[in-house]
Amino acid sequence: MTVNGLPAHVLLVHLVVVLLPLTAVAAVLVSVWPAAQRKLTFLVPLAAVVGMAAVPLTTAAGNALAAHLGNPPFIAHHRSLGQQVLPWAAALAVTTTAQWLYLRRQPRPQGPGRLLAVAVVVAALGTATVVALTGEAGARAVWGNR
Repeated sequence: MTVNGLPAHVLLVHLVVVLLPLTAVAAVLVSVWPAAQRKLTFLVPLAAVVGMAAVPLTTAAGNALAAHLGNPPFIAHHRSLGQQVLPWAAALAVTTTAQWLYLRRQPRPQGPGRLLAVAVVVAALGTATVVALTGEAGARAVWGNR
């Protein structure tokens, strides 16, 4: 998979590495700050869904790049971490969408809304962590001591 002669993974990975952590930060803000709930409304779940959709594309492009390189062993750690991104991104997309739907009906979170906010924060922290670890492993595979 290439785009203009460059491996697509190299280009697509930036969408995931930028969008998902920013969405995670925004999701935490929406969960703890009422003003953010009003300002970010549908943008957080939209960004989470777009970020989640980008993960399989990025993974497929990464697998194609690995196959082109002959599946070198130095990318094994990056690949294993990369397989954890989609479940976390899906959790972020589902929880932020559920939270948005809840807040549209109930502007002031009560019991279920607070539990949902906790679920969003957990999904956001998990997503940001696994994306950071995966990106760091990928950078080490390319630029570090293999």
